Amino acid sequence: MDFLRNFFSQTLGLGTQKERLLDNLTLEGVAHYMLSERCRRVICLVGAGISTSAGIPDFRSPSTGLYANLQKYHLPYPEAIFEIGYFKKHPEPFFALAKELYPGQFKPTVCHYFIRLLKEKGLLLRCYTQNIDTLERVAGLEPEDLVEAHGTFHTSHCVSPLCRQEYPLSWMKEKIFSEVTPKCEKCQSVVKPDIVFFGENLPPRFFSCIQSDFRKVDLLVIMGTSLQGCGLAG
Repeated sequence: MDFLRNFFSQTLGLGTQKERLLDNLTLEGVAHYMLSERCRRVICLVGAGISTSAGIPDFRSPSTGLYANLQKYHLPYPEAIFEIGYFKKHPEPFFALAKELYPGQFKPTVCHYFIRLLKEKGLLLRCYTQNIDTLERVAGLEPEDLVEAHGTFHTSHCVSPLCRQEYPLSWMKEKIFSEVTPKCEKCQSVVKPDIVFFGENLPPRFFSCIQSDFRKVDLLVIMGTSLQGCGLAG
């Protein structure tokens, strides 16, 4: 919490005045506040933990996390599978993993539907997600409701800066499930889903939305993340 207070205070100029908003620092206290007239705009900041009950592993949990179960890919270290430099030289491990975790094979969890309920009640200002599983979309959120801080599988692009040809989800899915490394039809460079790898910038939408959204928010709900892998932590 101290990190978030410092971030919003220094970056957005918020939090300079302390005001008691919750009667109790409990779920009941939060629910009571959400029912009040003071809470009209809610931001959800979510990570891999909201998708684990759907069968998708998180990244850092010992023994069960994704990074603890990548031995079969013979990586120099677990995080390499999501590093852009390693991917450009050795894309095969990422696409093998992508086949296992590809969107469309899993169903949203109660957390995803809670966020949709906020939308239906007119309370959701935005959902900032670190996840690339697209379950927020499957649950019923529209692109305008979302900031996919770590990108999305919905589109893909050629990695060559001189090309950058775009490909749709259907094209990428066909390549991944046929176990063919996706290559650009124009220049034969590797094509990568538009998810953010280590070594890449976060999407411009993240920075534009965060400046405006957090000046309006009445309640920030953080679910399923330690914030270690979040753009806010940088």
